[in-house]
Amino acid sequence: MLSLKMSSQTICEGQQVVPIETFNQCDNNSWVLTFEDNFDGNNLDLSKWNVATGIPRDPYFEKQKAWHKPENVVVENSFLKIISKKETLLNQCFDKWINDSMQHFCSDFEYSTGEIGTKSKFEYGKFEARIRIPKGKGFWPAFWLFGGSPVYNEIDIFEFWDNSTSDHNMTVFYDFDGDGNASMCLTDYDGTDYSQSFHIFTLIWKKNKIEWYVDGNLKRTDYRYYTILGKTTGCTINAWSQYILNKIYPKDPMAIILNTAIQTGTYKPDNSTTFPAQMEIDWVRYYQRKPCQDINITDASQFPLSNQVYNVIVGKNVNINCNFTIQSGQQLEIVAKNSITLEPGFNAELGSTFTARIEPTVCGSVLKSASIENGQDFNELINNKSIINEAVTSSDVLIYPNPN
Repeated sequence: MLSLKMSSQTICEGQQVVPIETFNQCDNNSWVLTFEDNFDGNNLDLSKWNVATGIPRDPYFEKQKAWHKPENVVVENSFLKIISKKETLLNQCFDKWINDSMQHFCSDFEYSTGEIGTKSKFEYGKFEARIRIPKGKGFWPAFWLFGGSPVYNEIDIFEFWDNSTSDHNMTVFYDFDGDGNASMCLTDYDGTDYSQSFHIFTLIWKKNKIEWYVDGNLKRTDYRYYTILGKTTGCTINAWSQYILNKIYPKDPMAIILNTAIQTGTYKPDNSTTFPAQMEIDWVRYYQRKPCQDINITDASQFPLSNQVYNVIVGKNVNINCNFTIQSGQQLEIVAKNSITLEPGFNAELGSTFTARIEPTVCGSVLKSASIENGQDFNELINNKSIINEAVTSSDVLIYPNPN
């Protein structure tokens, strides 16, 4: 094992490697907004998010103990509020898979809280949210990415713990050898009191490096590959050259999670802690780097849909001219600069989620959108002139035939 730590980069655990082929690890395509939630309206969008009930993790209560309730996740006045309460909850029971067997747990709880996580997982991209954290001893607010089992990978964009609202942890976890035990690498940053106002927390996760930002200011950088002397590499990794591979570097898709845990032990709440308390989230956004080109799909195998990873097609003009079905439980978003054309054979089954968006700023050049979700009839979209007038200015969303 090799450990190195420099001013802005960290190798918590490295391994010498010799690539057998030359490859480019950089992607300089434009950032495209492909997922967001501004928490408008009065209800959480359950097509995007899962809401935790019970104990999502830590069934032995080694670090935190609070019962998670959907009622503690509230959307109002264009904000998501994750509310932590002091309340007595007796004999709450839950089941957990532990060591390949289902185990049953029951316990009393003094506190309740909330957590949401995206239904889909996300690959490399830019993740950010505008958040104000709660203040008080015992609160453990977090904005993070989690892959879960069977491949354990995690990136904590922030965690505030141990009675601090200024010192936050930025951490990566990865189970490099797949033995079920993830290694971790932690860096903290002591800034302002983040409970007093909203701040923008950003993570840029690329194939070659991870960057953490607060309000646009870089706080930490990790790289996947380093030179044999521990220096950063450029975009090109050369065959038959020696490098240090950062074994902690996550590389598998992950869900976005927002939650507030309640700590146990020395840092558990006391009489100074004010309940109820809330973490407030103004918005959440995810961007992907996508090439700017025309997309013409004539065979569904050109773009197979995943049930787990967020599916998005981006291009100047997007045309789907084949038997292409979004199955129940699947999701697809199309973002185009000029036009989206869905020819006969395109189908979104009941229970699927489909979004088509014309965005002139794609390819570096006013955001208008039209959505079809959960099997809504395409004819309903075409006949809803208020949606079409909002979605189409000088651009086109074309669906053939009508009805489809």
